[in-house]
Amino acid sequence: MSAEADAIAPSRLSGRLHPWTLAFGLVAVARQILIPLIYWVFSGFGAFGALLMIVFGAPSLLLVIARYWSFRYRVEADELVIEQGILRRQERHIPLTNIQEIRLEQNLVQRWLGVARADIETSTGGEVEASLAVLAVDDIARLRQGVFGARTDGAASAEKLASEETLIIALSPRELLIAGLTSNGIFTLFIALGALLRFAEEWLPERGREAIWRALSDSTRALGGQSALMAAATLALWGGLLLALSVALSALLSLARFYDFRLTQQGAALRRVYGLFTRRASNLSPARIQLVAIEQTPLRRLLGWAALRVDVAGVAYERDEERQGRGLLAPLLRRKAAERLLSRLLDGCALDPRAWQPVSPLAFRRGVIRRSVWLMLATAAALWWWSGAYGWLPLAFFPWVALASWLDYRGRGYIVTPDYWLARQGWANRVIYAVPARNVQAVVVSQTPFDRRLGLATLTLDTAGPTPVIIRDLPVAEAQALASRVARRAEVLAQGCQPRLA
Repeated sequence: MSAEADAIAPSRLSGRLHPWTLAFGLVAVARQILIPLIYWVFSGFGAFGALLMIVFGAPSLLLVIARYWSFRYRVEADELVIEQGILRRQERHIPLTNIQEIRLEQNLVQRWLGVARADIETSTGGEVEASLAVLAVDDIARLRQGVFGARTDGAASAEKLASEETLIIALSPRELLIAGLTSNGIFTLFIALGALLRFAEEWLPERGREAIWRALSDSTRALGGQSALMAAATLALWGGLLLALSVALSALLSLARFYDFRLTQQGAALRRVYGLFTRRASNLSPARIQLVAIEQTPLRRLLGWAALRVDVAGVAYERDEERQGRGLLAPLLRRKAAERLLSRLLDGCALDPRAWQPVSPLAFRRGVIRRSVWLMLATAAALWWWSGAYGWLPLAFFPWVALASWLDYRGRGYIVTPDYWLARQGWANRVIYAVPARNVQAVVVSQTPFDRRLGLATLTLDTAGPTPVIIRDLPVAEAQALASRVARRAEVLAQGCQPRLA
């Protein structure tokens, strides 16, 4: 076919936004003119109030209508083309090979209407490259098929959609409540209290806020003002109540965030669908995974549960996205199941507990010294405050310092294979990282003055993802040898051959 014929060839797929886009746009405009509308109603529907509504609402309304009528998208031979704008026409060309994901997101109303927002995510990372709001769910499925089904490169063929899905993980409401209860969500309540305080400042009159604060103060004073023991009991009661509320709130948030969580395999891609109020769906190609982390809080270690998190090339999740659960591949699963899934995500990566290599034993001594500094400061403060036998009480925690340092030393380790790096960190919150050797972008060997005195070094592995893997307290010669090994392996992979290293 000639170049001219290629130029006039019709696109394989084209479409426009769903008509419900206008309705959602009108709702957004209504929120913007809420204050002028209230003024217009309470002013007796006067002309000035109507003028305010027109001034604040008409431009936004025209923009909503213009965006709907001017927005078009089409999938051509090797690119996704998005057109929008009337006075200033804009045409965006996104190569299909750069498109990493088309995420689907629905709130309750959109689910009822059968529409959703589609976010186009590319390999450049950062913000969403383009957002199509809103499209019919069937149109999003056709768009995914048109984008990923058309790619012919090796990485894209792994993302080609398949008609059947294989279920990997499905979480029940009970398991989601367990995920929230064991997630160390002690600060969840403080976030909620901050939101309540902002709400009170904006909507409650000052007298109402003072009355609530006075009632809390009076009740605390009445319970704890009789003796020191009653005061301590009151503080413990309030602390326990806040802790219980925080844990309960964390469990409910986990249930709402990950409701009906399903992890499936569709072709070679992993597909996640979850959410109660806002339904989210996204696909992940194993080729994009830079790092896999098996994370355990103390409660999860005790009960044998874990969470599975992945780093994706070119994507650093913001705090809001982390609260939505985007960084978690699975919010809860058995630790053994997480280890089995690790070999499924990273082909050939097996976790052998007998293969862990420890860090230097000097890490124990260093941990004791580092934690003892804070203990000495606490003792000095206590002696300045009490200047008696009670001032030496902080030293009673020294056995705990030694135990924590020993557990921290025993909890760290690493495994190096020709194709993968594994690192283990933490004694309370345990994390196991698995990094394919081909994904290591840089290796850094660093030393602080204390490291140089003890002959230790820190090894840092950087990938295209946002999380560096840090292995501390290695002997200097060992750290340098490992760094050289990574560099040689990276050179071998860059040349396209993969012989085994001795």
